[in-house]
Amino acid sequence: MIVATQRAGVPAAAVVPEHWAEFYAVSGVPAALRVGDTIYVTGHDGEELDHSYAIDVKAQIRRTFVTLEETLAEAGAGLSDVVELHSYHVGLQAQKEQLLAVATEFLAAPFPAWTAVGVAELYDEASVVEISCTALVRRASGA
Repeated sequence: MIVATQRAGVPAAAVVPEHWAEFYAVSGVPAALRVGDTIYVTGHDGEELDHSYAIDVKAQIRRTFVTLEETLAEAGAGLSDVVELHSYHVGLQAQKEQLLAVATEFLAAPFPAWTAVGVAELYDEASVVEISCTALVRRASGA
């Protein structure tokens, strides 16, 4: 779902893919905001469709990239359009190797500019990773 809005007087689109609809209904926070050619993606985590979290860190990281990919697709982009990533990790040092291994399944080298930060906790206590990103894409004709 795309919801028309404005930011700083500029037409924008709130992006709400199916996996995000319930959270959007409760919080009003979209999965992403597209303003012109730029897509600002809210932090995504490894939550499964049934609202559970895998115990396996690698599975959570993989699911995080899958939901990022779904949100970007809804906004008219893909992971190849991502220019910047920010990732937040409960236990970053223990996740480093798994994070980079999974990232290679979704991102081509050279990776986007990327800042990874270790944190004490995330929004959902069962989550161990959260990733947000910025993507740049050309507008489709008429957009």
